[in-house]
Amino acid sequence: MSVPSQLAGGVESFREKSDGTVFSLSVAALLAIIVAIVAFSDVVASTLAAANEFIITNLGWLYLWVVFLSFVFVLYVMVGPWGRIKLGGPDAEPEFTFWQYLVMTFTAGLSSGGLEFWGPVEPLIHYDTRPPYFGGEVGTWARMADALQYAIYHYGLSAWATYLVFAVAISYFVYRKDAPFRPAVILAPFVGVDDLDGPLGKLVDTLAVVVTVSGITVSFGLGISQFVSGLAFKWGVGLGEAGRIGLILLVGMLFLLSVIAGIQKGIKRFADLNVVLLIGLMAAMFAFGQATTLVNLTTQALIGYATDFVGMSLFFAPNGAATSWLGSWTLFFWPWWLTFAPMIGVFMARISKGRTLRELVFAGLFGSFALTVPWYAATGGSALLLQTSGAADLLGVYDSSGLEAVGFALFEQLLPYPGVFSAVLLLLVVSFLITTLDSSTLSIAMMAANGEESPSTINRLVWGVMMVLLTIALSLAGGMPVLQSFTILVGLPTAILCLIAMTGMLVELEREFPILTENHLEESRWTTQQSGQASDD
Repeated sequence: MSVPSQLAGGVESFREKSDGTVFSLSVAALLAIIVAIVAFSDVVASTLAAANEFIITNLGWLYLWVVFLSFVFVLYVMVGPWGRIKLGGPDAEPEFTFWQYLVMTFTAGLSSGGLEFWGPVEPLIHYDTRPPYFGGEVGTWARMADALQYAIYHYGLSAWATYLVFAVAISYFVYRKDAPFRPAVILAPFVGVDDLDGPLGKLVDTLAVVVTVSGITVSFGLGISQFVSGLAFKWGVGLGEAGRIGLILLVGMLFLLSVIAGIQKGIKRFADLNVVLLIGLMAAMFAFGQATTLVNLTTQALIGYATDFVGMSLFFAPNGAATSWLGSWTLFFWPWWLTFAPMIGVFMARISKGRTLRELVFAGLFGSFALTVPWYAATGGSALLLQTSGAADLLGVYDSSGLEAVGFALFEQLLPYPGVFSAVLLLLVVSFLITTLDSSTLSIAMMAANGEESPSTINRLVWGVMMVLLTIALSLAGGMPVLQSFTILVGLPTAILCLIAMTGMLVELEREFPILTENHLEESRWTTQQSGQASDD
């Protein structure tokens, strides 16, 4: 089928499947945000900065507790009896192999602006500034391990737990209660599956759409910044604002081709490419770096991560320096992850039929963690070793060219043919961007189509256009500081939704599978597609 005919067919499909209320309200809200940013950029920037400061000072604890409780909840789901619950009935077969399942979960969840952006530079900055949680000065080795430990913490188990709260709730109600693929299902334990189309359900779906588009925009902006910085640092190519906008539009066009290809050819192929490139770069860093020292450093960081986990999770100090540090790091990352949570929850539910809740949580927590840690060890660990040995002044690159350039400087100092590896990193940035746009627009379109499993192409394209426009607007309004302030603000409603989802699932699972009040339940109850059927049996 040709592209024009496919798009024409999508118009009719769009009219039939879209939820007019959610779609219209979401588009209107996003257009209002875009217009306000473009027309009143200075006012928006100052307002976001003020809101940012207020939220960090007065509501920072909320983000910390929501993320920590999310981890506790999903960990219990995985290791406890609820993990046996089968999604889709006893005879349901997974649509994808477990490797494909891991790859799509990993690449959709981490997004561009993620690992490849922060991996080389975050541990380096933590080494230079020393997180306030650790207190006083220590020796070089311990300081490096602490820096790597905190970087892993920000991309570790806690972050994925926020995704999984929504994934568990949506998957459970979709495959066991015949609910639609909508964030509003988190209300089902309180109002029932049949009453999700009321005003409250529409509000939750609309809020999830607007927040998700906003969160993706931050990743989009960071990925574009890294690409532009790489061209300038390595090849001396300066794009300027017009070139930056052109690059955003180009990535949008590539995303369009991926959407038309569909989930089997589009998302899966780009996801496979992401993992191949990521593993290839990691292997090169270990091969040409100090592999044994990197392993020892990472081991020390992981030991600290395990022993300090609760302390880091709930650390908050009300003094100026510590609060400022938290606002730049943990209290930036947590709202950012939370903005992705409804979208990734829908996407993971979409690919989880035939899995148990235990498999779902394991894939999100430990499957992804198994790729995150080696990447931080290879890039961040290598950057620390080069800096502390005096072989390279990467902190100087950070000061002069910005954090986006550090990865390219690292390749320049450590790897043979650095131009080739820098080009691979740029390709990885673009591939991650396309995967992010592809998977996110699928999820957002499902939210705006009343949970339709296969939303129309037109629906998905609209959200891609919204992301492109908002990314351009925020980039023109002030770049990274505005993106950071914007993230902390839009993450707040998602934190509240995450609390509702956790509370609701505890109520629902204990009601249907009362492990806290009964010591034994029939095995059929855990695998039957409908809980009601098990009761009737």
